[in-house]
Amino acid sequence: MEYTLFRELYAFLHNREVPSSDEERRKVKRMATNFTLRDNRLYYTGPSKEYMRMVVMSDEEKKSVLMECHINPTNGKHFGLRGTRNRVIAGYYWQTINHCVSEWLRCCPLCRLKIPEKTLPPPSQPTKIKEPWEAIAMYVIGPFSETLEGNQYVLTLIDLFTKFVVAEPLKSKIVAEVSPVLTSKLYTFGFVRKIITDQGNEFVRQLNDIIFNELNIEQVVSSECQPKANAQDERIKRALRKYINQNQGYWDINLAAVVYNLNTTKQPSFRHSPYFLFFQRHPRRPVMINACPLDDNFEVAVPGEDTDTRDKEMTFLNEQALNDTEEAQDTQGTSFGTQKQNQAAAVKMPESRKRKRSSSCSSPRMLIESPGRSEFTPSTSISMISDTSKYNPPNFSLEEKQRSEFTASTSMSMMSDTSKYNPPNFRY
Repeated sequence: MEYTLFRELYAFLHNREVPSSDEERRKVKRMATNFTLRDNRLYYTGPSKEYMRMVVMSDEEKKSVLMECHINPTNGKHFGLRGTRNRVIAGYYWQTINHCVSEWLRCCPLCRLKIPEKTLPPPSQPTKIKEPWEAIAMYVIGPFSETLEGNQYVLTLIDLFTKFVVAEPLKSKIVAEVSPVLTSKLYTFGFVRKIITDQGNEFVRQLNDIIFNELNIEQVVSSECQPKANAQDERIKRALRKYINQNQGYWDINLAAVVYNLNTTKQPSFRHSPYFLFFQRHPRRPVMINACPLDDNFEVAVPGEDTDTRDKEMTFLNEQALNDTEEAQDTQGTSFGTQKQNQAAAVKMPESRKRKRSSSCSSPRMLIESPGRSEFTPSTSISMISDTSKYNPPNFSLEEKQRSEFTASTSMSMMSDTSKYNPPNFRY
């Protein structure tokens, strides 16, 4: 049904062909105002006509798009639900995107096995930041498996206002290795008022001395017992660790592409991506560049012609982002308190459920059984990995109600060797 409607829209826009039914004819003409043709491809523009999204016309194209936005290591490898969905929506269009993305992630064997254990974040201590790159959080993540270049750590800088991420591989986490990279990024993006890090006091003292000698900025780095970074920072670090653990030995090669994907993906707490909030413009995606190339005959506008309007737009976006940040921090604090209460109620057990302390234990504490937890043995995990015959991916056809079987060889090849996957050659 969905593909039939898209084909009718294509025929109407291409050579003005209309369906025979009066109801379908009116529907096609009404919907045609939100679509356009470019190089014999159907694009969705919406009522605003500001952006074009390529219309997916078949199940094969749909699977290719989902694999590109979820599995490809240089274009969103194993993102979560929000990340995959936002990347699909940014460049493609069909009517059941949310359902198809959810089914794709639910049936991905690697994502089901690699789901990290979720821990409660510490209570947030909001920092009043009102503009991009005013304060940043600095983390040194690692060590990881050593690459061919000798890198084992990742220096991560996160803008506390926009959540824009800057990451560089490091060979070690000593101050002499961190300070040149940090200084280079400050010269590239501008100086900041505060750098918050989770490193020790001696590390902070040495780094402050180097920054003062080179940039003449006093005490810009501070060490916090509870960094003023919320759960979003933890998700960013967890996403980087997940990618690195899946690409051991050469993770530093595509690190820039992974960071770009994080920056161009809309965050849950904001209405826009970190890239848009940081640079005040949307990123240009390859599908749109190929569809609308810039010819040799172009004219460069004067940057200061519309400065007042641009300033008003930036002020509005900053205020909107600040409100979103405060709402997210309030929600996080409320959620944290509720989860702590639920945990306290869950571990409060009757006396009959308590186990007696072992005679060999010198601690005065009692051991309490945790309710509702089932044992997970190694044999269980091995059977989950080896028995891929039970893996049933979603059937994206809207005309069929039953799901098609997905063989074990196909699913294992998707996980083990994505380089052999050749998606359809779309003509944009």
